[in-house]
Amino acid sequence: MVLGVIACTLLAGRFLSAGAFSAGSGLLPAVLGELLMGGGLYLFLEYRVFRPAERWREKVSTAGMNPIPLEAGILSPLAAVAAERYGRALVELERGIGEREEKLRQVEMLRRDLEETKVHLESKIQDLHTIYDVSTAIAGTLDAEELFRILPERVMRTLGLNDFAILLYNPDTRMLTCRAGAGMASDLAGEFEIATGEGVSGRVFETGEPIYLPDVRSSSEFLYYGGRRMDVRSFMCVPLLSKGRAIGVLNVHQPLPNAFDAESLATMRVLASYLAIAIENADLFHFVKTLAEKDSLTLLYNHGAFHEKIQIELERAARYGRALSVIMLDLDGFKGINDAYGHVVGDRILLMTAGVLCAHLRKSDIAARYGGDEFAVILPETDLVAATTIAGRIAAGISEVRMDTGKGSAITFTASIGYAACLPDSSGRENILNVADRLMYESKRRGPGGVLGEQL
Repeated sequence: MVLGVIACTLLAGRFLSAGAFSAGSGLLPAVLGELLMGGGLYLFLEYRVFRPAERWREKVSTAGMNPIPLEAGILSPLAAVAAERYGRALVELERGIGEREEKLRQVEMLRRDLEETKVHLESKIQDLHTIYDVSTAIAGTLDAEELFRILPERVMRTLGLNDFAILLYNPDTRMLTCRAGAGMASDLAGEFEIATGEGVSGRVFETGEPIYLPDVRSSSEFLYYGGRRMDVRSFMCVPLLSKGRAIGVLNVHQPLPNAFDAESLATMRVLASYLAIAIENADLFHFVKTLAEKDSLTLLYNHGAFHEKIQIELERAARYGRALSVIMLDLDGFKGINDAYGHVVGDRILLMTAGVLCAHLRKSDIAARYGGDEFAVILPETDLVAATTIAGRIAAGISEVRMDTGKGSAITFTASIGYAACLPDSSGRENILNVADRLMYESKRRGPGGVLGEQL
């Protein structure tokens, strides 16, 4: 039977090579085609030729005749050639299968590499989206205090950073001061500061290069915030750079060692650049706003800003049911002092008056240079009795000022003051400024240094 299959395969191979099937379809299909064709041919010969011939031979043998050995006589000359061809086909088949498996292994390796690259790129894209979300959220905030108020929550929500601190350089103190923080540093804002060059944060600020400590216990340079022992093991400090100049640092910490890697550091550097831009924009906005709202000489609020503030305070007093008072004052004889001693002395008097106001007012009170030698003060949550006390102290404080003229003499001066107070249900409370202004001029008519007040 084996010889039959081999012979038939040989015949089929010759048939195929003669062009029964198109060449170039590949080694494996060609070999399989030969095997299938040979098997079919064998079955045909077996049941249609050999078995009938065998039965005929048996009949001849039974009759005492010498039968012709069909299989040996017909197939033996082809067996060797067929076996050799069949062996070569099997070798080619095995080699083809091996090459195909090798190519499949290479394809699988490429697929894994592409999958890893895809995961890496997706992670990078997610980081960029996250940083974009944070930068968008903080870029729309130009008020510095509002920026530092919302910054911890935005960073925690979008980046998943639960422990960090932002330290900014204060040129007045030449120190790095904590302005915002989260987690272990959440209560350090305004409470912690460190000298430039001191510790890891100070060195990063001076060099402008980030530092990563996989485990702070192995670093003698790491300083805990204010000496407080905090659960910090991994620590990363990145400079906040604006136009190549360090304005502060971003500290990120975790309670476990080796919590960060090179990609974490790269992400924090990008975040730090956006933070620096947002902080610089907020500082610039504050500076411009200050120029627009403040009097350039006394640094009190100017006329326009005062009117904006009084509307805000009137609405707030009405909303919360609180009292509100307003003081107006005008320096007595200021024009004569200017004419006699010059504008330099006049400016010094204005500065001294502003100093007296600031010395007798609370942080919540709002003082302004209303115009020329006139000043105005808003006293939130202040009734007539309290306003009377404050107005009296201001009048006394101004009258006690003695100023050297530079000509061997000293001068004193006074101010005429008018003030008014209103309650949430007071009639005409929106005219409180006009009432205080009227009382100021009435006081001035009665004589220098007078104080008059009225309840609306």
